[in-house]
Amino acid sequence: MNHSLLLLRPSEQAHELAKMLQQRASKLNLKFSCINKSMVKISSFDDPNHSLRGILQQKWDAAMMVSVNAANYFAQQARAWAPGCAMPAARWYAVGPTSAAAIARVVGRPVCCPWRQHNSDALLALPELSQVRGQRWLLVRGHGGRELVADTLRARGAEVAYLEVYQRTPEPLSEAEYATWQQQINGIVVTSAEQLGYFLAAVPKQALSWLSQCYWIVASERLKQLLPPALQQMAVVAHSATPFAIVDAWQHILDQQHVKKERS
Repeated sequence: MNHSLLLLRPSEQAHELAKMLQQRASKLNLKFSCINKSMVKISSFDDPNHSLRGILQQKWDAAMMVSVNAANYFAQQARAWAPGCAMPAARWYAVGPTSAAAIARVVGRPVCCPWRQHNSDALLALPELSQVRGQRWLLVRGHGGRELVADTLRARGAEVAYLEVYQRTPEPLSEAEYATWQQQINGIVVTSAEQLGYFLAAVPKQALSWLSQCYWIVASERLKQLLPPALQQMAVVAHSATPFAIVDAWQHILDQQHVKKERS
C-alpha cells in the first residue's frame, strides 16, 4: 500500500515532520509520499490597542506566546519598532516544546511548558498557573485568538493583557490541488483549528466521501471533536503538534492496519 499524507501545516513547520515521516517509512520499507499545504496565510498585525514599546517597558509577572508564529512576529516587530528594548523579565510559558524553543530564542530566558500533553488544558494544569491571584500576565497571540487561557487566568485572579502580533487569512484551494489530493491522499495531518476550519470550508461538499476514506492524525481531542462525525472514527489523537508525537501516532495507525491485514 502506498501511504500518501496531506500535511495541513505552514511550510516552515512541515519540513521537519515530512523528513521524520520519510525516515520512519524507509525503516518500514513503505512506499511513502507527502504533500504540504497551509490553508492559512499568516501576516504581521499591528495591534491598535497596545504599543509594543509600551508593553516591553511594563513589568509583568508572567508571559506566554501561544505559538511559533507569535514568537516570530513578536521578534520581527521588536527589531523594527522597539530596538534596544529589553524583553520583559517575566516567567515565560508555552504550550509545547517547539514553541518554547522559539520563544526562548526571542526572549533569552527559560520557557516552561507541559511535558506530557501539549495543549492549553495541559498548560493551565501546571501547578504554578493555579496560584496567579494578583499577578500581571501578558499573552502574545494572533488577532482574534482563543480566549480559554486568558479567561481561566482571569477567573483565577490574574490581570491579563493581550498583544496581538499576527493575523490569519484563508489561503485559496484550486480545483487542480483538490483533484490531485483526491487521487493520491489517504491520510491527513492537521494540528490547528484554523487549518482544519479553512480546509473543510474550501473542499467541495462531495469531498466527504473521499475524506471519510482517509485516516486522520490530529493534535488534540478538541481538534477531533471539530471534525464532522463521519470522520471522527477515522481520527487518531497525537496529543501534541510536535513531529515526534505525530510520527508516533502514524506508527499506531500502521500497526493497526498491519493487525487488520493479518486477521483478514
